[in-house]
Amino acid sequence: MTAFDPLLGAPPAQDHDHDVLLIAGSRPEVARLAPVATAFADADRIRAVTVATGPDPMAVHESFEALGVPADITLLLRENPGHAPAAVAATLMTRLDELLIDQDPTAIMVHGGGITAAVAAQVAFWRQIPVVHLQAGVATDDLLCPFPQEANRRIIGQLASLFLTTSGPALGSPLGPNVITVGDTIAANPQPADMRIGRLVRRVRDGESRLVLVALDRPASSEVIDDLPELLERDPDTEVVLFGELCDDDAACRLAELDRAIVAHALPLAELVSLIATATVLVSDNPELVDDAPGFGTPAVLVDGPYAAHPGDSIRSILGPAVMSTVIQVLDADPRQPAQVPDGREAARVEQAVAWMFGLSPSPTFQPPQPSATDA
Repeated sequence: MTAFDPLLGAPPAQDHDHDVLLIAGSRPEVARLAPVATAFADADRIRAVTVATGPDPMAVHESFEALGVPADITLLLRENPGHAPAAVAATLMTRLDELLIDQDPTAIMVHGGGITAAVAAQVAFWRQIPVVHLQAGVATDDLLCPFPQEANRRIIGQLASLFLTTSGPALGSPLGPNVITVGDTIAANPQPADMRIGRLVRRVRDGESRLVLVALDRPASSEVIDDLPELLERDPDTEVVLFGELCDDDAACRLAELDRAIVAHALPLAELVSLIATATVLVSDNPELVDDAPGFGTPAVLVDGPYAAHPGDSIRSILGPAVMSTVIQVLDADPRQPAQVPDGREAARVEQAVAWMFGLSPSPTFQPPQPSATDA
């Protein structure tokens, strides 16, 4: 096994004129790129190769597996880079450069503004390989918010050839002529199998409820659960989902008896992705889960830290007794806009736009198949 040989399976056979590496370095990126890989496979015009990498490649690999799209290549690192952005970027840069030399793709696709996306875009630009930027454009007017994703997103915008935005034109400065609105591809992931969670996600997306997602594993976090019934009583439009090791706690059992509360020991990743993406706020004592939240557009509260705050960060590290007051502040501010209703064609629009970039289609706009006269 070479350093970037696949751990499971093998890249699809080279039977297309064009291939695109879908490079993911975190769970939020997998949640957006996995449906795109499926759309490419369904259209069968372009070969899509999923790449699991980032500071923790195996976590990304497992995320692809959980969402039903196995990673074609898992890019292992020669050493643990730690968490410092400069060390992570330096380690990824040489590995991604070797990958691009080995695979020689027609283009790469990255999502958002994570460190992995920024490094992959830079290396591809140096190799004169086109970059497709999913969730392109300026998300906010503040370069430091969210940090460092907003700055990275703008850097990628200077290097990309095709810009795919979630809604409307790209915010901020015009990116150029190749800006196409595709929607948020996270909506194309498998829907929650648990009917209670599926109905809850729909209520939140329809603006009927707000969701506080709580994931707690450490006994010291139990006092947070004690405050959840009072939160439900205070806000009749708020619902709570609690999961983790503390679900057998007496307070958790009492919470499960209340309306607008769901208690589960564990959540499959497909359901967890839907819940984080629709939650108004995430509360957890798991630093890795909290780190993922901004990538889904969700503010997060880390119970009993430690967490090194950055300018414009949407993560708050709070001691247990003060958690609920912080959650209430987030709920009262509720900065999130009403969610757009997905139509299930977001990933297909991405495939269509890339096919247009390669000259495989005369239009960048996806047109769903029309029923024939015999179908009518």
